[in-house]
Amino acid sequence: MGRDARKTLSKAKLAVERLLKIRLRSEKEIKDKLKQKNFSTDVIDATIQYFKKLDLVNDRQFAQKWIESRLLKPFGINRIRFELRTKGVDEVIIQKQLEDALDDFPEEDVVSSLAQRRATLYKGIDKAKIKQRLYGYLVRKGFQSTAIFKALKKI
Repeated sequence: MGRDARKTLSKAKLAVERLLKIRLRSEKEIKDKLKQKNFSTDVIDATIQYFKKLDLVNDRQFAQKWIESRLLKPFGINRIRFELRTKGVDEVIIQKQLEDALDDFPEEDVVSSLAQRRATLYKGIDKAKIKQRLYGYLVRKGFQSTAIFKALKKI
């Protein structure tokens, strides 16, 4: 490897280190960022392999942490799945990590709690209109419609 190639690889590694200081990234996110910075495919691949060996680029770990943080917001499964897909995480990894995380996630309780809290904002509005607004809000948060309908029956 020539001096210029080592220098370019070093710049790519530095760019990835900066990205990883902020938060974990998926492999696709890193590839996209390096492409934006006009690094060659060879440099991008070598950089990705370097960080994979260090276990700093790991889509399984990234998905796990992403799911944990998004469930705390709280966001629903549908939204989290969509976000992970857009970040280039493989569907098999997404499914496995969601299954593991959802063992302890009481979605119906969370949806119910959010609906109750949000309903207090809509005082003086027709009950049907309130339910319509709550449904839209909860769908945008990514919750499953079965959990939403159960929560809306309680209002």
